Amino acid sequence: MPEYRHNLITNRWVIIASQRNSRPRNFSHSSQNELTDFDPECPFCPGNEKMTPPETFAIRDAGSASDGPGWSIRVVPNKFPFLAPNGPPPPPSENFNHRKATGRHEVLIDSPHHSVHLANQSFEHTCSILQTLRNRYQALAADDDVNHISIFCNHGRSSGASLAHPHFQIAAGSLVPPQVAAQIEYCRRYYNINNRSVFQDTIETELATEELVIAENNHFLAFCPSASMCTYEVYILPRLLQPRFGLLSDEQIPDLAKVLQKILKRLDTGYGDPDYNLIFHAAPVSVNDSEQAFRWYIQLYPRLSLSGGFELATDIYINIISPKSAAAFYRNEND
Repeated sequence: MPEYRHNLITNRWVIIASQRNSRPRNFSHSSQNELTDFDPECPFCPGNEKMTPPETFAIRDAGSASDGPGWSIRVVPNKFPFLAPNGPPPPPSENFNHRKATGRHEVLIDSPHHSVHLANQSFEHTCSILQTLRNRYQALAADDDVNHISIFCNHGRSSGASLAHPHFQIAAGSLVPPQVAAQIEYCRRYYNINNRSVFQDTIETELATEELVIAENNHFLAFCPSASMCTYEVYILPRLLQPRFGLLSDEQIPDLAKVLQKILKRLDTGYGDPDYNLIFHAAPVSVNDSEQAFRWYIQLYPRLSLSGGFELATDIYINIISPKSAAAFYRNEND
């Protein structure tokens, strides 16, 4: 029997309808194209550094020159940004409310290797990627014009990626997205009523039942939400009260890398490198470090099934795989 489920963290409803998994051709996933280690036309491959704007940060071999080969991680401004630090305001209009999309839009290139994505990186290199993302978050948050920072990875064509070379994007904008503001308001209202955060209650509930937990360690808990929006969706939550990703400590990074790699490697081996979005949710920059109601968290959104007209019409998503089965898959229990 299908059921509505409420996601305590996002305050959104979903429908779990696992019986629809018996429909023919329920997954629309198509395999990634065969990739080589180097693409001469890829702007993110070593030797093509002049095809990108000058780098803002890089981890390099000793003696290697900026904007040339010899790097292991490279951060550059997006050549085609949807946020820009300067420029003329848009022309006035009486027909709609608008403003200049002010901010910074950067790209973190995971590695020089064109076909090695996050699931197949070494543990040490994954730690370096996370540390660089944290450091760029902190640097961009220091800009007075920046009010919210979004970090995400689009992996594969159906995720929205336009380039196959693995990379993250960091969008630091002047506008706090309405969805973020609404979630913060909801979490604070819940905290004021219950004197506990939705994150605290979620962590305790998931640990008590265990059937949705994928991995846990001293600093992080990974689980399939009971009200998952999509098939094989995963949340990774910090145990510490940290409203923004920029507060991630060096001590936490190895634990985060271990959990993240476990999940992505299992998804990769189970479904042959499927498309996905990896999203870092965080509070606005202005939120106090001691905020009790909200924590930053990571959402893995695999693109293994398609949304249709019902989702677009209602904003209620239908999930055809039970979260319990999805968690067992990530724990490698149901092969």
